[in-house]
Amino acid sequence: MITKIGGYILIALLVLLGLGGLGGGAVMLADPTGAEMGLSLAMLENLPIADFTLPGLFLIGVMGVAPLVIAFGLWRRMPWAWAAALIQGIVLILWIGLQILLWGAPMPIQVLYLAWGAVIVALCLVPGLRADVQRSPELVVQREPEIADLEAQFTKETDPERAKNRQISNTLRSGRG
Repeated sequence: MITKIGGYILIALLVLLGLGGLGGGAVMLADPTGAEMGLSLAMLENLPIADFTLPGLFLIGVMGVAPLVIAFGLWRRMPWAWAAALIQGIVLILWIGLQILLWGAPMPIQVLYLAWGAVIVALCLVPGLRADVQRSPELVVQREPEIADLEAQFTKETDPERAKNRQISNTLRSGRG
């Protein structure tokens, strides 16, 4: 039960991360100066980029589309999804860690995303969760009909005369009559 809840929480965290990545990346692409997000081009002085276009593309691809694909993979119990979720959590931690390393004291949103990545990694490492999310959904197995089912099918006739003849025939075949 706990692993099932953990799986749903993991999927929810990835979906929310993906939506946030798509939104943040779209804002960065719409305004490469970063002003719309409260960022400054001065933050990029020590980096080989002039504006927030590349970080915006990174957010859309790696923090937007990828978590949504991984969440879908977890939902459908794809065999690669657990490892991808673990990697996604690690990449999120590294991405935020790099930002903190470059710009010093973390902003509250960075602390939130750092914790978010840690929770994703922690959920991936919960014993049993990996096996649970990688287990293929139960397939509906066609069972062989039981003798009682077959007998019920044969004795269930709409024509009473035919049902009586079948019953007599079965009685003679069984040696009871």
